[in-house]
Amino acid sequence: MSLQLVVGNSGSGKTSYIYNKIVQEANDNKRKNYLIIVPEQFTMVTQKEIVSATKNKAIMNIDVLSFDRLAYRIFDELGMNNLRILEDTGKSLVLRKVAQEEKNNLTVFAPNINKIGYIEKIKSIMSEFMQYQVTPETLENLISKMENESVLKAKLSDILTLYNGFYRFLEGKYITTEDVLSKLILNADKSDILKNSEIFLDGYTGFTPSQNKLIGKLLKIVDKVTVTFTLDSKEDYLKTSGIQDLFNMPKKSISKLLNMAKENGIEVEETVVLGVSNDGKNRYKNSEELKFLEENLFRHQPKKFCNSKIVTSKEQVNENDNQESESLNNSEVKMYVCQSPRSELANACRIINKLVRTQGYRYRDFAIVAGDVEGYSNYVDEILGKYEIPYFIDQTKKILFQPFIEMIRAAIEIVRTNYSYESVFRFLRCGFSDLSIKEIDVLDNYALASGINSGSKWKKNWSYMPKNSVNSQDNKNNQSNPRNINDENQNKTYFSYTIEELNEKRKYIYNLFLPLRESFLTNNKKTIKEQLTELFRLFEVLNVEEKLSTKSAEYEKNGDLVRAKEYSQIYDIVIDLFEKIADLLGNEIVTSKEFEELLDAGFESAKVATIPAKADGVIIGDIERTRLNNIKCLIFVGVNDGIIPISASSGGIISQFERSVLEEEFEMELAPNTRDQFFIQKYYLYLNITKPTDKLFISYHTHDSETNPSRPSYFISTIKKMFPDLVDIKMTDNSISREFSTMKTAINYLVHNQDYEDPTWLSLCKVLSERDSDAMESFYRAKFYRYFNEPISKIVAQELYGKKINMSVTRLENFVTCAYSHFLKYGLLLKEREQAEFRSLDIGNIYHAALKIYGDLVKKANKQWRDISDELRDEWSDYSLDQAVLEYDDIGIYDSATNQHVIKRMKNVLRQTIWALSFQIKKGKFEPEELEFSFNQTNDIDAIKFALNEEKRINLQGKIDRIDVAKDDNKIYVKVIDYKSGNMKFDLVKIYEGLQLQLVVYLSAAMEIKKNSDEYKNFNVIPGGILYYKIDDPVIDADDKAFKDKSDINVQEKIENDILKKLKPDGLLNQDKDVIEAFDKESFTSASGSYTSNVAPFGLKKDGNFTKNGSNVTSQENMELICEYVKKFIQSNGKRIINGDIEVKPIEEGQKTLSCTFCPFISICGYDKSILGYETRSLVKIDPEEVYEKMKTDIAKIEYEERLENESNTNEQKEGDI
Repeated sequence: MSLQLVVGNSGSGKTSYIYNKIVQEANDNKRKNYLIIVPEQFTMVTQKEIVSATKNKAIMNIDVLSFDRLAYRIFDELGMNNLRILEDTGKSLVLRKVAQEEKNNLTVFAPNINKIGYIEKIKSIMSEFMQYQVTPETLENLISKMENESVLKAKLSDILTLYNGFYRFLEGKYITTEDVLSKLILNADKSDILKNSEIFLDGYTGFTPSQNKLIGKLLKIVDKVTVTFTLDSKEDYLKTSGIQDLFNMPKKSISKLLNMAKENGIEVEETVVLGVSNDGKNRYKNSEELKFLEENLFRHQPKKFCNSKIVTSKEQVNENDNQESESLNNSEVKMYVCQSPRSELANACRIINKLVRTQGYRYRDFAIVAGDVEGYSNYVDEILGKYEIPYFIDQTKKILFQPFIEMIRAAIEIVRTNYSYESVFRFLRCGFSDLSIKEIDVLDNYALASGINSGSKWKKNWSYMPKNSVNSQDNKNNQSNPRNINDENQNKTYFSYTIEELNEKRKYIYNLFLPLRESFLTNNKKTIKEQLTELFRLFEVLNVEEKLSTKSAEYEKNGDLVRAKEYSQIYDIVIDLFEKIADLLGNEIVTSKEFEELLDAGFESAKVATIPAKADGVIIGDIERTRLNNIKCLIFVGVNDGIIPISASSGGIISQFERSVLEEEFEMELAPNTRDQFFIQKYYLYLNITKPTDKLFISYHTHDSETNPSRPSYFISTIKKMFPDLVDIKMTDNSISREFSTMKTAINYLVHNQDYEDPTWLSLCKVLSERDSDAMESFYRAKFYRYFNEPISKIVAQELYGKKINMSVTRLENFVTCAYSHFLKYGLLLKEREQAEFRSLDIGNIYHAALKIYGDLVKKANKQWRDISDELRDEWSDYSLDQAVLEYDDIGIYDSATNQHVIKRMKNVLRQTIWALSFQIKKGKFEPEELEFSFNQTNDIDAIKFALNEEKRINLQGKIDRIDVAKDDNKIYVKVIDYKSGNMKFDLVKIYEGLQLQLVVYLSAAMEIKKNSDEYKNFNVIPGGILYYKIDDPVIDADDKAFKDKSDINVQEKIENDILKKLKPDGLLNQDKDVIEAFDKESFTSASGSYTSNVAPFGLKKDGNFTKNGSNVTSQENMELICEYVKKFIQSNGKRIINGDIEVKPIEEGQKTLSCTFCPFISICGYDKSILGYETRSLVKIDPEEVYEKMKTDIAKIEYEERLENESNTNEQKEGDI
């Protein structure tokens, strides 16, 4: 029995030395066992190396193990197969259960115990305590010594509570992975395998207390223990200057091993010391620079490497030598500075491909190492894929967001939330149901539009057909699209599915989860095992295993071997997890929420292990975990402050400060603290940086992934001091892209390079066009894109819109605002997904319906608006709103408490509205005659029908909110009012531009209706006005001194008058005195002479003229001019529609692009001011009088163009006759 140490510098050949020794001795002593123990992640690589080192490429009496694998091997030999070992996943599950049981006994942990990730933190600190042999008894002792009631004491008390509960659960049933080595220590001397063995430990930087105890035991059993350590062969390995010593870790381990050997009387053989010699047998035989780096990195008074020679730190370096020269290009150590982490990866790929193509390297000769490998892994797939570089990321992947896991979590959420919309479609989108993607899309749209968000709605037969999305030709020109439910829907389809077909899908989804739901209901008292059985039944019904296998095969076929491996493992991982849960907690009864949390805890700790998909691939890893072997070129990225050294962590459950208290005041040994980690990381840096045999590339970035400035690490200056010749090679994104090596990187260079006269650019275009003309054609289209206004053909326009276009005025305004938006919405019938929610549009529709109901009540009672008492008005107002909601409610308005509150407020607003409207009517001579008057192509109204040519025409349709009439001898004045629940300001310029046509069309239609009526056929019908009324409940400034005394009758009148002014309609009035008096009878009777109306948009000065501000009035002639202009405008724009105009030319008003602000199609049209060809149209800025002149000019112009067109058509017809 003996102990031997093999020590030496990095690259000195320690591993080769012991491997050769093992192979030789194993060959000479075939009855003896040779056990190589390495860290878990190194076992496979070590096996390959040992096999390669043997003559026959086979090993019989050599075994490669980790400490845990050694334990299992011995347990197997001793027949200890009944040992039930609780691994990480099981530990999380038990802790979750214990935490729930002990929740009322916890203090600090209680508020966070159910948060995702918190159990993992508790498990981490408990595992650390186990590794460092901090038992519950140790903790109890420690807590008793703490006098003050500190947060640390409370934390330790909570940990003790969970610790005790954890071990109570394990007692007699399980052991933890941390206890595995303790169990091995107790039974190791019974093993015949060990008694006839030599053990070699390689690849360790140090050992935990449990591992040290085991080594001490093995020293007494096995023939010999050989341990390798990496440290400077020139240093005394028996002495350390403390934590700041670069080789403190291996030196401390050596000291402990030697002490154990001495205590147990174990012979210590002569230490084998290997240095970095010049005999050509070590790692650096091809590189003086890398050999120098290994010998001087982080050493006391390091030397410098200048002009290809080594100088002492005291020697002066010639400043002229510190230049970027050819020596840099030949250097084996290079330093790069890039713009971002993405740029660093791209630069690494550039370097790799360049060396592979020019110097004969293989991809397996390279490794990319990062301090923050997770941060860089986000870009790896994209960037290395672009450079066509095969790779392997050395990290275990969590399964929490894998589609299969998402499906399980969604299924439980469906049960827990009673078929909520989000949970159902979260499940379906995972892709494991028997529904196609199209079927899921249609169901998603239907559920969203119909408010299907609970089990009762999935259970009940569906009959409602969302009209906004019904695929019906009859619906193409229907602009009102009211929501309703009627028998006609049974004969219509929703995205080509009948209501019966949709109900089939509904039944499938509802029944799929019924058994699962029944097992989770509280009153059923099902155990966890029974709930897991129901989940497994769901997997079988969905044939999940086969679907995962198919997906794995697809990935493998496409060359994505990493994902193929993931999909091939995931089902077994889940089933294994279920078996563990059933084994540990199967008889427990929990709620669906607790079951969900339990599974989440298991999913969170489970991981998918991956192995390199290809032998020839770049390894990507971190500086601690990754085993780099036979690497020729190392690329070290992200050498920035905060990454190297890594930012100080909080310490987890126990903070760094609290750890220092435990270590210093209570002498508790725990994992290294932040200060220690800094020095330990230096050692790992040394081990990694000295791995390459040929070249080392170091890079850092100036800005992080969020474009924040980022500083280089201290390590950069350390390297630069050692290599004064070394300068930063600045790599911009452009300079990186210039060195292209694949089709994708070549096109990327062309995309980002703007110098089209560059010979390289032109030559590359030529070469790539010959290689892949289709790809380059796409590139040319994108690179030199210019927008051209290309209309669709008249034939296509006719197919889309028909010969007779029935449209609302709103649709016409939409066309004027943006012809392309009109094409998408009314031609291609694109629309946003309909949602069954109480929107502002719904509120407006309900207000309109309520006002119609109120008006009908007044008419039915044979009364006038002006005659209704306050009490009756409020009563009818409330009734009208209730009725409007009932008639409108196909979206479950009353299902929501929020909506009920909105309705309550709406009642107040409607009362205010009807009061104000009644006052306005009472103060004038106008009487409402028509409410919600609908018109369409069936009405005999010329004002809404426009012939575009001999075959095609536009028929306007719409609904006039209110038509009022005032009689005056043989004349009647007509006024139209449009109710608005949003902000709408009357603007004469916008009428001219075609953005506010509605009121003018309504006025023309209303006047024609009255002219053609029997009642008014002998009357002269005169335009009275066009008005917007905003349905609102205005706020009055309570701080206004005039309103202080609310009990004063005069004050009350002032408040009411202020409200009326805020509710005054906005629009345009006929300035005729009789018409003005019809709006406001008090207008010309004011005692003061001047007058401002509170019911109509006008004011009078003392001389009887209208005020300039506050008066929107014009002559009857101008009102008729406006009506005539709008008719011509509609006809002219109708022709643009049938001629296929789909121009992208949004309207601008100041800095705002009116057309695009609320446009749902902004992502489709591609409008971009910076792209050549795109233009905007600005609203004209002119006075009202100029508008009227422009209208006259435009009418004359349109009429002239019509004459020319008619003459042209007549000539064509004559030529045809000839």
